[in-house]
Amino acid sequence: MAADPTVTSHVPAPGAEYAETASAAYRSALEVIESVEPRIAAATRKELADQRDSLKLIASENYASPAVLLTMGTWFSDKYAEGTIGHRFYAACQNVDTVEALAEKTDVKAQAKAKVEEVKSQAKAKVEEVKAKAAQAAPESPQEGVEQAQTLVKQNPKPAAIAGVAVALFVLWRLLRR
Repeated sequence: MAADPTVTSHVPAPGAEYAETASAAYRSALEVIESVEPRIAAATRKELADQRDSLKLIASENYASPAVLLTMGTWFSDKYAEGTIGHRFYAACQNVDTVEALAEKTDVKAQAKAKVEEVKSQAKAKVEEVKAKAAQAAPESPQEGVEQAQTLVKQNPKPAAIAGVAVALFVLWRLLRR
């Protein structure tokens, strides 16, 4: 079988390490469902095929991983746990709290990682912007630097005076170094 040319990454998809086990678990679950009500099992198989064949852009419809689907098929689906972690309206929700805390921790880590990448990207763009501005502002000659400083002072005498003096001193320093 030839490799799929549309695949650009050799990194396995999240959950790939348990895919075979999850598939076996689902086949077993569907056999149990089919033994009780074959039409439900058929509809479940059709829904899986539909989800694999099309993309629905409906915000309230999420595609869950096999691990999440298997977890939802456990005794947690029988549990009523209204409230938040550690603050439930009903007793005996400590196991639900454990699962929700793990989910929250995983989500926070993912959000933090995304934020770090965003900040890195913004910082890199800002550095490039500053480099470009610095390259444009650099005088070609010492005389041009002095002229730029004089122009700045004329345009904005108070704050520009400090900047103009700094530029002039820099130009003089470069002249003296030669």
